[in-house]
Amino acid sequence: MNIGLSTGCFFPQETTEAVKRAGEMGIKYIEIFFNTHSELKEDFLLNLKKIIDDYGMKFVSVHPYTSAIESFMFFSKHDYKLNDSIEMYEAYFKACNILECKYVVLHGCLTTYDFMDMRRYCDNVNKLSGRAREYGVYISQENVYKFKCGYIKNLEEFIKYADKDIKFTFDIKQAVKSRQSIYKILELTKDRISHVHISDFTGRNHSLVPFTGSFNYDRFFKYIRENTTAEAALVELYSPMIKSDSQLKEAVEKLKKYA
Repeated sequence: MNIGLSTGCFFPQETTEAVKRAGEMGIKYIEIFFNTHSELKEDFLLNLKKIIDDYGMKFVSVHPYTSAIESFMFFSKHDYKLNDSIEMYEAYFKACNILECKYVVLHGCLTTYDFMDMRRYCDNVNKLSGRAREYGVYISQENVYKFKCGYIKNLEEFIKYADKDIKFTFDIKQAVKSRQSIYKILELTKDRISHVHISDFTGRNHSLVPFTGSFNYDRFFKYIRENTTAEAALVELYSPMIKSDSQLKEAVEKLKKYA
């Protein structure tokens, strides 16, 4: 298993600078958190590819800057938006091809969209996934607490109706925020997990730097190594929780013993 981090840790720093910052820390595996549409232009991506090659890094996944509005894009009452939105996401799939990474993370649909049941939800995600696969890319659904797939009852239906090609990104802090069982989610999604987002917590105090809270990493990594398809574990934190790059680098180095 590969250990690294998400450039989301450095949000809202410009993406090339965030990637250089990770490279200077000796990080080798990255999830790129895009900040704006101009970062999906070919010249920007080629420059980004040169940076990761220079530092000997590898991109694992892409996190769209449009994650917050996916409800409006893919899960509207108005179906005509769906095809346009899928076409828009081709920019991320093309970015993956240039950057040589396989996964595009999906937040999905807000829990407040009562009209969108999980069967219809999966029908729409399946269409998005079908287009992604044309580019050799996989959609990876994340368990975000404000969104439907942050909850076990919805994930049980997701597993039934989502195409087998659709992967899963498990995020520790999101499970804590939604008050869902970490190991129940892992059990449900174990055959789909592409990568996991690592953080620490104490009680309801989430998004702590690894090893500054009370989370049992021995148990967690033993489980995901033995029972899931996870290829990478990437530290992803809200930047105000990080005191320094050295603190973050130390956490990544400690996590490598679990690789």
